[in-house]
Amino acid sequence: VWSRRIMHRIGRALSCTAAATLALAHVRSSEVFAKEEAAAPLPKSVELRCSPLSPHCSRIKVFFQHLNADVQHIGTSPLSGDSVQAVVDGQPVSNVNELVGQLRGSTSKPPVFTPAQALEEQRWCNWTEEKLVPCIQVNVFRSPKEAKSALETVMKKTEMGAINRSFVSQAGSFYKYLGAKWFVKRKLKLEQDERIALMSMVDEWVAAVGSRGFAGGCAPNQADLAVFGALNSIEGLLAFEEVLTQTGVSPWYQRVAAYRAAQST
Repeated sequence: VWSRRIMHRIGRALSCTAAATLALAHVRSSEVFAKEEAAAPLPKSVELRCSPLSPHCSRIKVFFQHLNADVQHIGTSPLSGDSVQAVVDGQPVSNVNELVGQLRGSTSKPPVFTPAQALEEQRWCNWTEEKLVPCIQVNVFRSPKEAKSALETVMKKTEMGAINRSFVSQAGSFYKYLGAKWFVKRKLKLEQDERIALMSMVDEWVAAVGSRGFAGGCAPNQADLAVFGALNSIEGLLAFEEVLTQTGVSPWYQRVAAYRAAQST
């Protein structure tokens, strides 16, 4: 009997010691994370050179705007692809995605995430970049007609001569259509119509947000901003209109837009 009592007490002591060790490790890791996060300086000015139709660029622009940086978007040719050239505080940045990843914790709300919240945010940010953005690109240029309409919409906002406009509208639209069909779609390995695939992805996001106002709760987190930025790149196009009217994303999209407008005033 005495031996059992002694073993029981030893077991309890070991359990308490292990719990205290884990708690101390968690506190120390949180302090290290906070110091690393505080050490990251926020940019004051950002210049982005990219196509106005780039969902990748739009996602990055929304991110820096949320950091209250002065963002200048210099539109390049709509035929230039999805590359983004960035200059942050006067210094060229070779990998703007890497910089976004380093600064992502600076706008976390609440300031300290639980591990589950941090994993959810990161998962949806990755999902946006790897799945949603390429699917949006396919949908913008999914037919010669839609490709031409998208390019003409962009050219109305740029200073371009009549000859150049005609060339981009005719030859450029067919070029972008082929690129979407043969490169991006094969990379995505879509087994269904591009528009149906996009609707399914957007509905997947809406289901993830659920009854919350935002994925971040009472305010948008980086996942909200990433999805919003990607969809915002096609605002005014047929694909965007169909997504808003044929999925449940419209209320969430309008909430994010209203939040951003309130923050900018």
